[in-house]
Amino acid sequence: MHYELSKSQKKIARTIIDKGLNIHYIKILKDAESIISDWSKGKFKDSREAYMKLYSSVRKNDKHLGQIYDDKGGSRWIEIIAFQLSDGVITIEDLRDFDEEVRNTIVQWSRILE
Repeated sequence: MHYELSKSQKKIARTIIDKGLNIHYIKILKDAESIISDWSKGKFKDSREAYMKLYSSVRKNDKHLGQIYDDKGGSRWIEIIAFQLSDGVITIEDLRDFDEEVRNTIVQWSRILE
C-alpha cells in the first residue's frame, strides 16, 4: 500500500514510527526478560527448553518486525503506522498532528490489518 505524504506530514510520520518501533523493542525485550526470569527460577525442565523458548520468541518477533519495517520507504510509512496502530504500539491520539485525510487512511488501513 502506497501513500505519498507531504514533507511536513513525513516529519510527523517519522516521529510516530520511531515511537512505535521503540515500543515494539520494549515489548520484545520484556518478553525475553520474562523467559530468562522463568529460567532463573527453575520453571523449565532444563536450560535447553528455556533457550529454545527464548530463541523462538526472538525469531518470531524479528520476523514480525521485518514484516512491518523492512524495505519500506517514505511512500509506505502510512502502512507502517497502520501496522503499529493495529499492534497497539501507538494510539489514535498519536495521529493527532496528521491531516484529517491521512489520519482517516491510517485508521482504515489498520482495521484491514487486524
